[in-house]
Amino acid sequence: MRWCVCVAMTFLAIADTVPAPFESLGKPVLKAGFMGVLVGPGPTEGSERIYINFRQDGGKLFLVAVDPETGASEQFKSPVGTGAWGFIVGPDNRIYLGTHEGPDASDNGQILVFDPKHPEKQIEVIGRPSETETYLWQYCIGADNKLYGCTFPQAKLVSYDPATGKMEDLGRMDEEQMYSRSVATGPDGRIYVAIGYGKANLVVYDPMTREHRAILPEAYRGDPAQTSTSVMKGVDGNVYVSATKMEVLNGDPENGEIKRPVSVTLKVHADGSLTEEAQPPAMVTYTKLKDGRVVSNVTINGTYDLTSPDGTVEHKIFTYAGDGAGLFYVANGPGGRIYGGTFMPLEMFWYDPATGTLENPGNPTDVGGEIYSFLDHHGILYLCAYPGSFLSKYDPGKPWNYGKEPENNPRAFGPLGPGHLRPRAMIHGPNDFIYIGSFPEYGRLGGSLGVWDPAQDKLIENYHPLVTDQSVSALAYDEKSGLIFAGTSIQGGGGTTPTQPEAKFVAFDPQQKKIVSEIAPYEKSQYIRALVIAGRRIFGIANGDSLFVYDIDKGEIVHRSDLGVGSVHDIALALWKDGKLYGVANKKIFSLDPDTYAVNVLAEYPRAIRCGFAIDDHGIYFGDKAELIRYRWQGI
Repeated sequence: MRWCVCVAMTFLAIADTVPAPFESLGKPVLKAGFMGVLVGPGPTEGSERIYINFRQDGGKLFLVAVDPETGASEQFKSPVGTGAWGFIVGPDNRIYLGTHEGPDASDNGQILVFDPKHPEKQIEVIGRPSETETYLWQYCIGADNKLYGCTFPQAKLVSYDPATGKMEDLGRMDEEQMYSRSVATGPDGRIYVAIGYGKANLVVYDPMTREHRAILPEAYRGDPAQTSTSVMKGVDGNVYVSATKMEVLNGDPENGEIKRPVSVTLKVHADGSLTEEAQPPAMVTYTKLKDGRVVSNVTINGTYDLTSPDGTVEHKIFTYAGDGAGLFYVANGPGGRIYGGTFMPLEMFWYDPATGTLENPGNPTDVGGEIYSFLDHHGILYLCAYPGSFLSKYDPGKPWNYGKEPENNPRAFGPLGPGHLRPRAMIHGPNDFIYIGSFPEYGRLGGSLGVWDPAQDKLIENYHPLVTDQSVSALAYDEKSGLIFAGTSIQGGGGTTPTQPEAKFVAFDPQQKKIVSEIAPYEKSQYIRALVIAGRRIFGIANGDSLFVYDIDKGEIVHRSDLGVGSVHDIALALWKDGKLYGVANKKIFSLDPDTYAVNVLAEYPRAIRCGFAIDDHGIYFGDKAELIRYRWQGI
């Protein structure tokens, strides 16, 4: 299988040529991201199809229609959009999709439709119901036979009438929150919208009066831990809400209440009241065939299960052709290989410069987001992924055998804990410990700094948060002083609003276990993207390309200037053996002289650099959508 994949990627590298000094090394991952599955009508009267929704960044989103009787599959393409969250069979027996934000404006928040009776039309564009919204998360069908969709970033409700073709923006359902994440129709025809991720809310919209109101009691939204809700339709026709209740563990008046969040299910009643249901009914699913078989366990490898009412399970396969998964991160790794990861689907790959081969062994985690950081720990690759800052390690010298036991390779350890969602930075620190800095969970401010002991493979410290209401976005370690230096971002988890005026550059003493100095490199700077030590100075990138240089021995910033190269990518600056710093920005490959601060643009990439960053004797590596690209050294 790996041989076949490598052959295909060699062809793609030839097909997608770029001008010198750049070269395409191929598309490392040809799998597409699984977004959802449902059962719907087929092309002829009474026939059925299993519709599987896929996303990809090397091309446009597509549907795979599988005949459950013959196993035959067909693939249908969309003219816009890299992916779609919204997915439903409409009242007119057509398949509707709702796109998420993509690299092109035409990707954002579009309603798409596929007509099973006219497959020759492929997937068609209906339009964008709201100019402000970039995500259509989910649909429901109203009693009026309209489609209702929930959105991001203004937590709106939109509608589409298949009978008339009319789209409407019905306005914000919450004036502060960003996500209206799920939606359901009640037995009375009203539409229920779940809100998050800053503060949980539940809104009911009446299509007759066009009015909406919040109905979630304060008991389920008053605590900072109560960040969101979700809504579902029960088989009994009622709407149910997944919410969070705060359970009191300690009522000691001297120490104050100690609480923990507990998930509960609420039933929505006709008068708008909600009651907790200890044993809610089964929820409506859209994956059941007419004969009672249920579709499950769909994978990006082209497999799925059909479970009969008697419990018999059939393992099935289907085929599709992907145009390539988007590259999210590229880094140096053990053995001189270039390692990287893709997003949705999360797959790890490596490129061997010595042989020119690419391999895509699989997903080294239990999660499906993206790998945010790699670290070569004496020939063992540690990697950390979203969501949960999920940590794994991989030994390149052993066969691939993913799992959570000591004998597995990669071996997964799981999420790091509070304050860890997106692990942007990972470095070595004192005692050869691994330090991991993260952005926090949805609805939270204040990311953590975790300390992992590779000898025990155990998290031994977690500083949560490291800096109040700020995320940890970049790290560097100075062996002489023993200090860990961190750059922060004022951004928090999804759905939050920053409370701090500017990003900080801090020195953390692992012995004292505290921050010993704190500086704002630039007024109103929001994000420190990279930190690199050269000699006794630390070079940092704030915002897009604002350079600051910190003298470790003096304990002060000694230089500030703009690089003038555009927005530098996260963790995309490195010291090379010639003594210069190299980095990648939106379109530029550049060098920085640490003595004179002179910037030299080495080359401008004709398309867009999507992510970075690795460097070796052959050149500089980065990602462009689904392709791995190398800038070859020119006379250096």
